[in-house]
Amino acid sequence: MSTQATEIRNVVIGTAGHIDHGKSTLVKRLTSIDPDRWQEEKDKGITIDLGFANFLYQDRYRVGIIDVPGHERFVKNMVAGATGVDIVMLVVAADDGVMPQTREHLEILTLLGVKHGLVVLTKIDTVDEDTVELAKEDVSDLVKGTFLEGAPKVPVSSITGDGIDELWKAIAAVIDETEPRDTSGVFRMPVQRVFSAKGQGAVLTGVPVSGHAKTGDNLVVLPGEQRAKVRSIQAYHSAIDEARAGHSSAFNLTGVDHTKVERGYTLCTPGVFESSRFFSVTLTLLPSAPRPMKHRAEVKFHVGTTEVVGHVQFLDRTLLNPGESCICEVMLEDPIVAGIGDYFILRLPSPAITLGGGRVIKREAGKLPRKDDALMEALKSWSEAADAPRRRVELAALDAGPGGINRDRMIPATELSREAVGTIAQKLIEEGLLSEFGPGKALVHRDAWPRAQKRLIEILQRHHDAHPAQLGMKTPSVQQQLGVDARTFAPILQKAVEEKIIEQRGDLLGLPGQGGKLSDEERKIVDRVALQLEQAQLNPPTLKELSKAAGLNQQATQNAVDYLVGSGRADVLGGGVLFSTKALGWVKEEAAKFLQEKGEAAAKDFKEIIPTSRKFLIPLLEWLDQQGVTKNINGIRTLK
Repeated sequence: MSTQATEIRNVVIGTAGHIDHGKSTLVKRLTSIDPDRWQEEKDKGITIDLGFANFLYQDRYRVGIIDVPGHERFVKNMVAGATGVDIVMLVVAADDGVMPQTREHLEILTLLGVKHGLVVLTKIDTVDEDTVELAKEDVSDLVKGTFLEGAPKVPVSSITGDGIDELWKAIAAVIDETEPRDTSGVFRMPVQRVFSAKGQGAVLTGVPVSGHAKTGDNLVVLPGEQRAKVRSIQAYHSAIDEARAGHSSAFNLTGVDHTKVERGYTLCTPGVFESSRFFSVTLTLLPSAPRPMKHRAEVKFHVGTTEVVGHVQFLDRTLLNPGESCICEVMLEDPIVAGIGDYFILRLPSPAITLGGGRVIKREAGKLPRKDDALMEALKSWSEAADAPRRRVELAALDAGPGGINRDRMIPATELSREAVGTIAQKLIEEGLLSEFGPGKALVHRDAWPRAQKRLIEILQRHHDAHPAQLGMKTPSVQQQLGVDARTFAPILQKAVEEKIIEQRGDLLGLPGQGGKLSDEERKIVDRVALQLEQAQLNPPTLKELSKAAGLNQQATQNAVDYLVGSGRADVLGGGVLFSTKALGWVKEEAAKFLQEKGEAAAKDFKEIIPTSRKFLIPLLEWLDQQGVTKNINGIRTLK
């Protein structure tokens, strides 16, 4: 069979099935290539690691085959290979029928989202026709309700060649009905093998899951952020200029230390993907799982070609029963790369059995909070956006809130290319769903303001419910809980106050009609502190002095001060100086009279009418400026 082809069809076929059911022998019969690369595999007669082969289809297309191990000890290698598979050949030996690894492999393939395939009944030369028919019935029961229900079941002998022609026809039909992988996205390839070619540097092999890359492209290896340049590319032993999603490819790279890369790393376009230890996911526990999964259960997480130990954190429950699904978070021991919508498998560390799997929702910065309804609603929306680039852009803008998100940050948030983000964002702007904000032209979702105001009300309501005596929350605390910066918070606050959604009470924020519900004892404390403050007049005490004078502890005094400021009976000036409103009113009147008579005055001149030290005089004069009573030009004040 020729090793050259005019074009590579970007679909990959994978074998699956129990140990010693003839997977590798079948691949060798079909392609004349022995997929068992290691001498140990040849000596033992079993496949330990992934094997690779290819064949010419329709005398035009070259198609790749990944041969996976069937032994239960090497299921992790099987999962690594199955990640790049579009079509599966489930191999069942006619003399054995369905076996434990046959079932487990089919469960894994289903969880990994494989949609196309066929069943191959091997070793028919060793049994009679009745046994073959029994094997067919056995397989029919197995695949019922799976993606292989109704798929062709082709009996063959890899030794005699019986049935091979019929198998080729079945393979051709499945290839024709399988949509080739989309190559328009961002390039990403989970690494399957790493080695060093003499005089050539690092070689990384695998099956790209998205996008395309060319000779001369700049890429990055994650984790580790090793910057790489593509020196050359091979696919199926032939040099090519461009590798695309669905090609089994080998990249010769400059700038990469091959000793610092291993299976499970990722070769990808820079600036899009990031490694993390935390991922939100949708998880389905297999009906065959031996027991319910508990919160914080230890698991082995398989995604792409990666296997890493981690824990499952449930966000809305403490237990997941076999056959049930939920949204949760996986917290891993080591950072990895996993893309939005990637399929994954969970297995028990010991005994090594498959528990379930699902799809990655998105990368997270850290441990997510539990029992958060708003978070669960957001994660549900993201889970539905895995295959919808437009929706990802919408959600990234919505998550960013009223401050918006610029296009550079939108790229890693959505894992879309710069071109895709630009095109989608422009369309959403034209439709009125997004707008541009500020000098950086941040993208703001039209629902961001209402959501921020709703969240603001929820924060203040919780505070009022917990502290009915207090007039409200400190403004910086509200901003912190809202999770926005000062630039973003200022217009949110202004708009909410203008629309009378909230009230500013000094440095406190509260909801109309709520807060300030004092008990008789609390009211006595407030009145006692107010009296001390009024008696201090223009020489206000520190909090410690005020506490001592009122006969209270500092926390009770501070609570009373907050109430007085919020209710307008006191005010805090620059430097944290506290005055009673009565004293400030007197200062305002006297300063106005003074300047009407004098016309203008320097700071030292005000000592004639304001009997206090310079320590308090300067904050008082600055307060008069802020109140619009005076105008300060180079230290000389006049009436405004």
